[in-house]
Amino acid sequence: MTREAGGGDGNKVGAGVCFLDADGDGQLDLYVANYVRFSYENHVSRQVRGVPWYSGARDYDPWPDTLFRNRGDGTFADVSKESGVDTVAGPSMGMVCLDYDNDGDTDVYVGNDAVGGNFLFRNDGTGKFAEIGLAAGAAFNMYGAEVGSMATECGDYDNNGWLDIFVTDFQTDLPVLFRNLGHGSFEDATLRTGAGDGSRQYVTWGTGFVDFDNDGNRDLFIACGHLQDNVELVDSTTAYQCRNIVLRNTGGRFVNVSDRCGIGSLPRHSARGAAFDDLDNDGDVDVVILNSRERPSILRNMYRELGGPNHWLQLRLQGVKTNRDGVGARVKVVAGDLVLFDEIHSGRSYQSHFGSRLHFGLGNRGRVDRIEVRWIGGGVDIVENVSVDRFIVVAEGSPHGRR
Repeated sequence: MTREAGGGDGNKVGAGVCFLDADGDGQLDLYVANYVRFSYENHVSRQVRGVPWYSGARDYDPWPDTLFRNRGDGTFADVSKESGVDTVAGPSMGMVCLDYDNDGDTDVYVGNDAVGGNFLFRNDGTGKFAEIGLAAGAAFNMYGAEVGSMATECGDYDNNGWLDIFVTDFQTDLPVLFRNLGHGSFEDATLRTGAGDGSRQYVTWGTGFVDFDNDGNRDLFIACGHLQDNVELVDSTTAYQCRNIVLRNTGGRFVNVSDRCGIGSLPRHSARGAAFDDLDNDGDVDVVILNSRERPSILRNMYRELGGPNHWLQLRLQGVKTNRDGVGARVKVVAGDLVLFDEIHSGRSYQSHFGSRLHFGLGNRGRVDRIEVRWIGGGVDIVENVSVDRFIVVAEGSPHGRR
């Protein structure tokens, strides 16, 4: 139904996609991150030391991205020009839609593959966007260098109420943690926080801010695997099939626990996409990894099975006036001295989706005092005095939470 629905002609090379309610009308719009202007006729053949090599983003011209506005009748209109997203072009890869400035509408962050810097599109609330990545400090790393962006992810790693952005990177370059300073600006906090520890020799792909041990701090998972399947023929410092990386958040600083958490001894693959959810409904978050040219991997989190004492809360939103899944809604959870924030996203990491069911680790807090949901469009629902270690559904405008 792509052509009939107005979803494009299928002739572009897309690498990222997200749903968002760009204009707050209750309908989910579609943002497509386009990569390069590739065709079989303009294919570039490469070799390194006589070894066949995949060409890269610098070998082709980039495409501008595409925004499709949802008409509300099952069809879409291409509003890339009117919205402002086609004013710039880059080899777009991973992307995520988030309210980075806490103004109640959804902005767009797009990672570009080592050409021209990453994009941050600020939404004016009506679905019109301005690209401000450079001015906001989110386009380049701390050295002013372009990022070989693969995946993009957002989460409040330091629990200060502002969503931070994490971008995976190519071999020899660290991933980048853009810490949200509030008031529309970011800083590269990678080295100070240890957010790239153990990853420099690998190509890093899918990623997630996930609280694996329910202590109230969001840890980092990084999926690794080289792009070149014959890289060992020319480079002995890396490998096509790699182990993945787990970085434990100790309260604003990350510690590499890959050797201690169980993944170090697992078979190695060349990972790409990664997604995270509580697959067995036991109160901790598991991992699914898409491996190149092999079956996917499913990693079961054993925290609860091994007697982990920390509490948790999971919730799903149900929109009524807004979109059904609550995409774009912002959630605040207060449990004693712990205050956590998250949003519902549709599309993130590298060509992946997760997070429709929000998971909050609560540490030793035995009760949730307050849940506040701010829906796209401005409505707010509040739920108070919630018991822990449970899954709940919060419906928009329900009597228990209406304000």
